[in-house]
Amino acid sequence: MWQIIMLEILKHLTMIEVTDEAYEKLLERSESHGGVRIALKPGGCAGFEYKFDYLDNLLQPDDYILDFVKFKVAIDRMSIPMLDGATLDWKVEGINEEFTFRNPNEQNRCGCGVSAIF
Repeated sequence: MWQIIMLEILKHLTMIEVTDEAYEKLLERSESHGGVRIALKPGGCAGFEYKFDYLDNLLQPDDYILDFVKFKVAIDRMSIPMLDGATLDWKVEGINEEFTFRNPNEQNRCGCGVSAIF
């Protein structure tokens, strides 16, 4: 039953967009790791935290794979509805550089910006 529900959800998803800047950084940083894993996990003061790890070619059976030819993005199936329509970007502020998400599904973020409410 769970698989049928997930297949129905997947039919209606637009998934995530990756900006040109984020694509270049993903390509540069994930070259020896095969890609990255993106997930939303319970945590933080608002409810969910974005998790971003190297894939190291260890795919999970329930991963949803976005194949960008030169690297893959694996997304935890439980995170798919919350990440649908999000944009992954690369932000540079002074000496700080990081991947960031612009996510229309977020209802709010905590004050420190670490976690979000969906």
